[in-house]
Amino acid sequence: MRITRLDYADHDGIRACYDVWLAAHTADDPLSPPLSLPVFGHWLARGWESEPSETWIAVDEATGETVGWYRIELPDLENRHRASGGPTVRPASRRRGAGTALLRHEVERARANGRTVLRGSALVGSAGDAFARQAGAEASLVDARRVQDLHKIAPGLVASLRATAAEAAAGYALVSWTGPTPEEHLDRVAAGFNAMNDAPHSADREDDIWDAQRVRDRADAAVREGCLRGYSVAAIAEATGEMAGLTQVFVDPEYPEWGHQGLTAVTRPHRGHRLGLLIKAAMLEWLATEEPKLERIATDNAATNKYMIAVNEALGYELLKPDEQSFQLMVSPG
Repeated sequence: MRITRLDYADHDGIRACYDVWLAAHTADDPLSPPLSLPVFGHWLARGWESEPSETWIAVDEATGETVGWYRIELPDLENRHRASGGPTVRPASRRRGAGTALLRHEVERARANGRTVLRGSALVGSAGDAFARQAGAEASLVDARRVQDLHKIAPGLVASLRATAAEAAAGYALVSWTGPTPEEHLDRVAAGFNAMNDAPHSADREDDIWDAQRVRDRADAAVREGCLRGYSVAAIAEATGEMAGLTQVFVDPEYPEWGHQGLTAVTRPHRGHRLGLLIKAAMLEWLATEEPKLERIATDNAATNKYMIAVNEALGYELLKPDEQSFQLMVSPG
């Protein structure tokens, strides 16, 4: 087996990684939303927040087949002591040492880049879970995954929830947009991203500090490049003009039946006004018009995030088992 670095301009190499990912997804997590090749390729090269990364592929020298790969993300603004990733191995090629070789190689790349922690995740009870524990990784936060089946929502429920939330949200107005963040909202959206620093996280994680340029250049990249269709609904405090709450949903054009929940956040000074429920209900009403083929929306939250879980369950989200377990592996200095 040969491990080589993927050139992100190598479309055949990206396709080979996608084929491995698709086989693993089909075997391990068939009920979760798929990704199209264009969206997968964007994520592989850019990630969701455009942080630097490397991808390395394992090729069977006898057959020339790509049997596995890993993508290691290397934060360059905050959390520069951390890396994240983990190997993906074709199901037919597992238990032959490919995953172990890829993880060993990834640890070396983390060390070479000055990282002391390598983070990853796996579905609870899966082969990846067992592999991480056997490798000595420490389990940390658990994310509960949920899916909203739009066909199961009772008629009138969303409108009723929106009306109830609106009563508690007097003094707030809603704005919405498709695609990249409009220039006039960039600073406000940055504040929404910064509000996510209050969400449950591991003790060693530094807060991400967002500003307008970071939103424009990093958070909006996949939408700006046309890989995803993006929808945003925000609550604005009428007295101050502050963006008090924001929710975003993304749709892969090749799988329009699935929505991917992005950020949902309410800034600290404006909590307690049911803004989370208001903006998510407004989003659902909007998507019913804009995305007529949409059938399901997938989301995940830290299992301890009781507020957002309550909002999601009120809107009809149901648990998608298994949960996702986060892991971290300490990397000794070189």
